[in-house]
Amino acid sequence: MTQKPEMNGMLSTLRAIPGLRRAWPGHLDSGSTSVSIECVDGKGRLRAGHVTTGAAPELLPYAADPALPALSAGLTGALVVHRVGRRAVVMEEARVRKMVRPHKAASLVRAHTTAASVLRVTGLRTPRILSNNDNVVDFELLPGRSLNELGDAGLPGWQRIAESWSHLARAEADLPVHGPRQEAEVLRRWCASAQRYGVIDQPALLHEQVVDTCLSLREDDGVRIIAHRDLHDGQLLWDGIELSLLDLDTAAVAEAALDLGNLWAHADIMAVQGRLGLEAHAQVRGLLDNLARTLPTTAERLETYYRSSALRLVFVHAFRPTAHQWLPIWVRHCLGHASPFMPLDLSNDWNNS
Repeated sequence: MTQKPEMNGMLSTLRAIPGLRRAWPGHLDSGSTSVSIECVDGKGRLRAGHVTTGAAPELLPYAADPALPALSAGLTGALVVHRVGRRAVVMEEARVRKMVRPHKAASLVRAHTTAASVLRVTGLRTPRILSNNDNVVDFELLPGRSLNELGDAGLPGWQRIAESWSHLARAEADLPVHGPRQEAEVLRRWCASAQRYGVIDQPALLHEQVVDTCLSLREDDGVRIIAHRDLHDGQLLWDGIELSLLDLDTAAVAEAALDLGNLWAHADIMAVQGRLGLEAHAQVRGLLDNLARTLPTTAERLETYYRSSALRLVFVHAFRPTAHQWLPIWVRHCLGHASPFMPLDLSNDWNNS
């Protein structure tokens, strides 16, 4: 399918922004034509703002955001996340400060506290809440580096998560439900956003995969347990002794295949990016395969949730120009029989994507 000329505009616009780190499409129902961005300016500072197709980015001043009153230029740490109007994260010497919109901190604290309590059975370390108010939550700063950063050196951490996560097989929690319907809605929304902004190749074929996956999601609804809902290599810190799990505010009750499928898809992307070697990647897949056998799910549900995560990651990374070095390989994977149980083709023959 050939894209209309204007459909490539947003991707070209994003590629032209110096220091761009991440970008998020606006909500479809908001009518917004802009994309939220996070970039590093010429002084090495993290800046947030918006951009519309063909225009220069509109960046907020450093460490300023009218929607986040707790954020100010008088930071005592490093600003590491700033999504305009939504949240900011500051890393200090002994704590991590999460700043959200007024009245939003309470739900974050509630989800984190509930999930941390249930997750104790895994033996994984989770950050303690040091203090909180209406729009700020302070967490302890935990040691270690993410499995994302560690690459092959993080194999002991992958072994720990595979051993620990099996303890959740019968865990229950008073958390929101994220069932097949909610998962399908998330996938459809990301697909629609990528199509709307014209940032993907082969949109018709990818849309067909999304439709089929959403139908598969709705065919069944398995046993529900506690779920992190954003479980991936960047959320897991390994210090050589303990494995820590971050960002519990998305916690929900869901099928076990939700977290496992997402974690598996991220492990495969690590291999596509070259951050996991072939041998290490095979070991991680073996660990996750063993974990799957201990959880209340089936191979069919795991495959469906894996495909949902794999497709969603196409659309998420399509808004990040640096991903376009490896994204064609991942798109080809998704247009083929994307499965956690099939070999991953890591060849660079993008002409087949």
